[in-house]
Amino acid sequence: MSLGSLINYMNPFRIFQQYVSLPVEVFISRQYTGYKKKTEEGLSSVKELLFRAGVIAVFFAAIVWLSIFMYVVFYYTYMPNVTHVRPVHLQFKSCDEVMGVCSFPSAHVQLTRRSQMLMSGQSYRIKLVLDMPESQTNKDLGMFMVCAQMRAKGGVLVSSSCRAAMLRHRSILHYIMRTFTWAPVFLTGLDEEKQQLHVELFSDFEDDENVPITDAYVELQSRYAQVYSCELHVEAHFAGLRYYMYHWPKISALIGISSNLFFVSLVFILSWYHLQDGLPEFIKSKLVTEIKTEKEDDVPRGGKIKLEKEDSPPFFEGDILLEELQKIEEPKKKKT
Repeated sequence: MSLGSLINYMNPFRIFQQYVSLPVEVFISRQYTGYKKKTEEGLSSVKELLFRAGVIAVFFAAIVWLSIFMYVVFYYTYMPNVTHVRPVHLQFKSCDEVMGVCSFPSAHVQLTRRSQMLMSGQSYRIKLVLDMPESQTNKDLGMFMVCAQMRAKGGVLVSSSCRAAMLRHRSILHYIMRTFTWAPVFLTGLDEEKQQLHVELFSDFEDDENVPITDAYVELQSRYAQVYSCELHVEAHFAGLRYYMYHWPKISALIGISSNLFFVSLVFILSWYHLQDGLPEFIKSKLVTEIKTEKEDDVPRGGKIKLEKEDSPPFFEGDILLEELQKIEEPKKKKT
């Protein structure tokens, strides 16, 4: 070995670069590359997780809102209006020679201008609410008749009914005690000495779809009845499912929305599996490609090492040729 080669071999800068600097750089580079790869994989997995969670949340919210919307539509379609209130303006014929009323007070009440106001197949209670003063005339009147006729368009009579009514009896002692107790209220005008009578004309009235009612005719068959005001109330009499939906709305809504959620989710899952079978070919090929790439990423590295070993003989043959050339050149160097 020559002196130059020895000096070059013992060069401290080369030793430092080869045995200290280069290994440190390689170690740092490997650590940085590994950390960067793990970070990128972690970020990609977190992004994929967030993406999947977002898709699931969107579909779940859509299914929940669809279930709520279906129940609301069903409720307003299936449940009729609970109460229809119409004012009743009584009319009568005045006497010419004496004071008072010379005909029965009566009124025409227009229920609706449309073809149908009440739901077919639903039973209703129709009653007349009278505000009558506790006058001596009304007390002496006793019983009187209240009649009503339900008519369709063109004045076609659908149903009629008459009911008896009278003021509630109150003894003199009860009247005096009540007057003294409520005297401040009566004096300030917040309340009046009157009674409210609820005369039920129809207990179970059902509207005919072919001949729906549009008008009502009311008559008090007494010339001496004194009335402040009156109203006609048409109230729905619920039974079966409508009864539970009206009296327990929160429980009914919870059960209805839960049922809709179950069936909508079932339909969605079945549609998803059916859609996967019926996807277009280009979407199927894309999905298959993604699946293949995922499988290739999961293949162990041993297969690639094996291939490298199989392709390695040319590399070893090159080393053998170099050794043969060195053997040939060695006698030449000895001669020189």
